[in-house]
Amino acid sequence: MKKTGLQEDQEIFVEIKGSQAGVYATKVLDIEGGNFKMAAPQIQGVTIPLNRGDKVSISYTTPRGKFIFMSRVQERFRDPLPHYILQRPDKIYRVQRREYVRVEVEGRIYYRLRPIDGEEGSDFSTGRIIDLSGGGVGIKGPLKITEGNELEMEIPLLPIAFPLLGVVRRLREDKKGEAHKMGVAFVDMESNLREKIISWLFEYQRSLQGAGDD
Repeated sequence: MKKTGLQEDQEIFVEIKGSQAGVYATKVLDIEGGNFKMAAPQIQGVTIPLNRGDKVSISYTTPRGKFIFMSRVQERFRDPLPHYILQRPDKIYRVQRREYVRVEVEGRIYYRLRPIDGEEGSDFSTGRIIDLSGGGVGIKGPLKITEGNELEMEIPLLPIAFPLLGVVRRLREDKKGEAHKMGVAFVDMESNLREKIISWLFEYQRSLQGAGDD
């Protein structure tokens, strides 16, 4: 994992869902084979409990940028200090280090699971944009997916003629269970393409302000 910078003693941030929901700082203790060892995150000396099979989102920062990946808890141990064995990620995504302002935007989005190399892929589903930023997009739509899935997306509002790629970071069903609301972080995006999105959002906000002044 040299290219992505994940190594022993690396400080990481673990995002946990459920009753202990939150983001907790800890570190990597060891990397071996298909797993890695993580010190159990704690608050005031109390270990945050995780169970075998729990899915977590992990992020960390190096001089090369900010990285994120999804993993699952394989085992948990108390000795010689509380720690967890997690599944080594198949993919680690590089994202921008700075945060972007999310803008509420109304419009359609077409999205599907990212096709595997050499495969045609499924048909696009139609969803609704909740918000948009230079770092990602909020979507509400019918396609059933899971956190960590990669998406291919087309956003007609934007001056971009080819699909955008992203990874699902947050996901929840609406109260009726008829649609999914998800937060998707853009990945594998060139800086000039990101600037196009930011410029479009700036003009979009300015047009809204101008309409409010009429």
